Amino acid sequence: MTCGGCSKRRAAQVTKRQSKEDYNIMGGYANLNDRQIKARLEVYKRKYCKECLKRYDCDYKNYLECRKSAKIK
Repeated sequence: MTCGGCSKRRAAQVTKRQSKEDYNIMGGYANLNDRQIKARLEVYKRKYCKECLKRYDCDYKNYLECRKSAKIK
């Protein structure tokens, strides 16, 4: 089957799934504004914190503490 408009045959690209340990909200960027950090934190909580009781009160500080405690275990 062809790949859209170019009508060339290509293999489908395989995407690497990230584990919870690999996920980083900052994504390698040093200067994100507050809105961007908040949006990325919401995505993180939706993916990885489904059963966490503190999910709705979580902010960036709590995220960093949670990541540190998860690495110790």
